[in-house]
Amino acid sequence: MSVDRRQFSNVLFVISAIASGLSGIAPAAASKLVPKTIIGCVFNGGFVSSDGYDIRPRYPDGREVDLQPFEGHTLTISGDLLPGDAFIVKTAPRDSGPCTMMRPAGK
Repeated sequence: MSVDRRQFSNVLFVISAIASGLSGIAPAAASKLVPKTIIGCVFNGGFVSSDGYDIRPRYPDGREVDLQPFEGHTLTISGDLLPGDAFIVKTAPRDSGPCTMMRPAGK
């Protein structure tokens, strides 16, 4: 019995194409909104979480939250964390007073 190599190659190509297409489904499922409350400090108009991440809080319409009035203060912000550290606020930032964190280098 002889195997048609061209047909065999085509079948392998179709199987690998389907498999690679299905692998794209798993990351999409992991890209859901994650409800999160983040505590951090405002340095030079930017928000740095207590574990050192730079977070850019935005309103649902895409505008950045103006953090300048909270310069040097600790904030608690609740919202949804998205892939790429995008953070959509659900509630107004809560001011907890002067920041006790060390200012990160370069901030």
